[in-house]
Amino acid sequence: MQIRELLATIASSKVADWQTIFRPTLRHRFTEILDETGKREQLLVDEHLVSFTYAPDVAITMAYGLVDQAAFELPPGHPFARENARTLYLDIFYEGRLVHRETIVSVDRHRCLLPLPVSWDPPINVPTAQFSLVRLIHALAGPPTDYDSYFQESGMVRTDKVAWP
Repeated sequence: MQIRELLATIASSKVADWQTIFRPTLRHRFTEILDETGKREQLLVDEHLVSFTYAPDVAITMAYGLVDQAAFELPPGHPFARENARTLYLDIFYEGRLVHRETIVSVDRHRCLLPLPVSWDPPINVPTAQFSLVRLIHALAGPPTDYDSYFQESGMVRTDKVAWP
């Protein structure tokens, strides 16, 4: 299976196609904290908030919620620039192997999940498949808000003119 075919399968799937598994997700990240001499001072362990298995093909799985940037700054003038934003990873696996990592932006004090665009310059172009993927994750693991309204309010526009991934 090609990566674009895999992502298209996921992006076009329905919420009911996914089996949700909450923590522990058994996909840990270990981060070494070193002191000024380079000696390990601490070992931090983190994991995704939730994982998903695609019921029609259990070889396709995803894990979401590993924090990338806890305090992500949106460009000045963006509608959600004054609110707390963070970026989180959506990891996509095929037969247990990581094949794609998508960064998702949680905006407006975690009231909506949005795609991380290549450029924040208006109009903020987002490929249709990326829009659909993040919309699915918003429905599966995001807050109970209207994704489409937030997407529009953020100044983002769906397009097929931008390559993704």
